Amino acid sequence: MTESRLNIRISPEMKDAFYQKVKEEGKNATDVLLDLIEQYLGNKAESGDIVELRHRVAKLEELVLGETAA
Repeated sequence: MTESRLNIRISPEMKDAFYQKVKEEGKNATDVLLDLIEQYLGNKAESGDIVELRHRVAKLEELVLGETAA
């Protein structure tokens, strides 16, 4: 696979915070960015946490809408 570079401009504070979080989570910065791009492009399924949260929100909406309808 041929690879290319992508350069972006961000504030030094955001860069430092990003690298700090990556380090704390024991991850690789490139892998995190590639995952984000894949998700943005719709090429990667959402993480299990996001799917669970969507499900929980749907249940809460049912409860709230059900109570207001009564």
